[in-house]
Amino acid sequence: MELTNKERILLEDQLQAEYICINKYKAYAAQSVDPEIKYLFDLVAKQEEQHANTIKLLLQQGGFKPPKQQ
Repeated sequence: MELTNKERILLEDQLQAEYICINKYKAYAAQSVDPEIKYLFDLVAKQEEQHANTIKLLLQQGGFKPPKQQ
């Protein structure tokens, strides 16, 4: 599947947004005292990681190298 330049840019922007969410949810989980809240933040972080992996796969299938997580 070939991606247009605009699609590539949009996917890369969304991937960066996913990375930001992952980092925030992991930080919130680390700060959580309540085990249930910690579990939920960890769960959401894992879901965001799945989203990021899907976007990376789309970029790779389109012939692009996905940006690394910062």
